[in-house]
Amino acid sequence: MTEGTKSEHRPFTEELVEDHYKNLYENYDDYLLYSPTFIRTLTQKMIQMLDLKQDDVFVDLGGGTGMYTKDILEQVLLKKSAILVDPFAEMLSQAKSHPKIECKQFDGLAFSTLEGKYDKILMKEAVHHVQDKDLLFHNLFERLSPGGRLLLVHVPPELDYPLFKKALERVRNWHADPEDLNQTLKDAGFQVKHEYLKYRHSIPKEKYINMVRTGYMTVLSSFSDEEIEEGIEEMEIKLVGKEILEF
Repeated sequence: MTEGTKSEHRPFTEELVEDHYKNLYENYDDYLLYSPTFIRTLTQKMIQMLDLKQDDVFVDLGGGTGMYTKDILEQVLLKKSAILVDPFAEMLSQAKSHPKIECKQFDGLAFSTLEGKYDKILMKEAVHHVQDKDLLFHNLFERLSPGGRLLLVHVPPELDYPLFKKALERVRNWHADPEDLNQTLKDAGFQVKHEYLKYRHSIPKEKYINMVRTGYMTVLSSFSDEEIEEGIEEMEIKLVGKEILEF
């Protein structure tokens, strides 16, 4: 294997996840920023579901660069700094200069064991990285103040993204199943409310293909460079004649 080339089909491990985020941190927001309206649509819904108030102690658990927390802070003027938790210093470095964000370098499970009380906790597309969800939810239930809320935001296992077939198949095994999450939350003591938010992306094909080539989704990091290029060839054939992708 030549230097800098991804290995063949890597299993879903902590090392794979670490490599994924450390490789993307400098341009992470650009890769995930489908559009400014997408970010604001999600954060408005997050604020509503969390019932986020100015007096709340707010935690963004597994929040990476703080892309969503920054937008939330533009809408809710929290009296206390938002707590941004992520296991990777490289990701947190993108938010350290923000005057209203306190960065803490922990993985979700480790943070959940620490003493502290919080009013609102957000986990966006991070829960599928946690192996022991029973313990995580039990700990977070204990960390929440009376009337507190935990909000999980995640994509469903079945996606209509214009990815190549093998990537879509692998996503089904990696992403958390909503029904399983609901039951695990209930077992931890939570009252569960489950909602869907549908947002129609519209993105230039070349931009999206470049996002795939750079491995913008964790699942893509499990493919070798050769497999990614083969997948892109498949996408190009399927998407021939389309300049704008909607999904």
